[in-house]
Amino acid sequence: MTLTPLHIAFVWPLKLRFRKLHFAALTVGAVIPDIEPLIAWIFGWSVFCGWDFPCSPVPDRLVLHSIIGAITIDAILTIIFVKMIGKLGLQRMGIYGFTDVKTSAAFLISAAIGSLSHVFVDWLHHPANPIFWPFLVDGSYYVDGLLLSLMAVLPASTIVATIAGAIMMALIARALYKSGYSFSLLLSNPTKALSLVTESLGKAN
Repeated sequence: MTLTPLHIAFVWPLKLRFRKLHFAALTVGAVIPDIEPLIAWIFGWSVFCGWDFPCSPVPDRLVLHSIIGAITIDAILTIIFVKMIGKLGLQRMGIYGFTDVKTSAAFLISAAIGSLSHVFVDWLHHPANPIFWPFLVDGSYYVDGLLLSLMAVLPASTIVATIAGAIMMALIARALYKSGYSFSLLLSNPTKALSLVTESLGKAN
């Protein structure tokens, strides 16, 4: 399964094409659905048993990993978390775009797009997707990932994660190159590199 932070790779390119989208909302929206399995794990509702459906009879992914949840609950949670993150002073870590955020129509649309991207990316390779919740498909809330008819979960997840990683590397390299730096800045001064990337993507919010 794609690591949660890698989900942002699928929405950051949208910010380059559609400048009115909100960087912070896209970013947080793309990862917010994974609060669901985290909460399930904290409370012991599910146990990871390999690349398959959780051993526990209580599902760890439901509302927040559905289309309806993405455009409603996920969007609301994104507003809350962006406001909270904005108070942490992340500029010291080189992360920009989270301060003085106004909850505009562009913000809400961006939050929904971010969350929907997470839901659809999971649908590619995850074995149990409640994407159409609360509607049943063949008597279940869950449908298998689109790639799983061609391959097992691990190779499907590896493919998606590799694509996400490649996109992230390309975005970072682009931002650094446009600022007159090489990719080596990421190793020599990661804070500065991160600031250049987030400032570049955060413009025109």
